[in-house]
Amino acid sequence: MTTKENADYMAKLVAKFKSSRQTQKEFSAAHGLNEGKLCYWISKLRKHQAPIATSSTPQKDFVAIEVTAADSPTNIIIRLQSGVEIEIPV
Repeated sequence: MTTKENADYMAKLVAKFKSSRQTQKEFSAAHGLNEGKLCYWISKLRKHQAPIATSSTPQKDFVAIEVTAADSPTNIIIRLQSGVEIEIPV
């Protein structure tokens, strides 16, 4: 079996597994597969089938901050929900 044929075969098996409602262990045993190989292909195919953004507007990851003379702090501190603090000298 060529690499392409193997990838196609495994993609079909992974799709079949997802609709089977079986555990990886049960499905692997029923199809004569090593459970680790099934897990590998599920992971590999998930990476290649990342969801495509449906919005035509690009998502903004950054927000502009404008500091006016009236504010004039010596530093800007950004506190994230995770507890991380970022201090920016002005």
